[in-house]
Amino acid sequence: MARHLNPLEKEFLIHQYKRQNHMKLSEFCTAHNISDSAFKKWLRQYDESGLDGLARADAQIGEVLPQGIDRTEESYKREIIRLRIENERLKKKYLVQIQEGKKTFIPLEEKNSK
Repeated sequence: MARHLNPLEKEFLIHQYKRQNHMKLSEFCTAHNISDSAFKKWLRQYDESGLDGLARADAQIGEVLPQGIDRTEESYKREIIRLRIENERLKKKYLVQIQEGKKTFIPLEEKNSK
């Protein structure tokens, strides 16, 4: 009997499939040991209802998101802003290190001295 994947694992596989345009659905399913019909069902459910649509109806899954994450729109907005800031820092090749409450910006590469 195959094990059941949780909604986050299903979402990860869906994103992975959508990024790989060159691979057929049947090849992808075979490589990940998933039935074609189940994966098509996941795609449909994800397109219709997002992550909550991937939760099995008969499973006792109280919350799809990890514990401690607030579902309010404001918390999502704050998280998006935080991730954008982190992304920009990484683009500029800086890493933020917090020690004893102080933030230090560490360059990931040495600057060119030319």
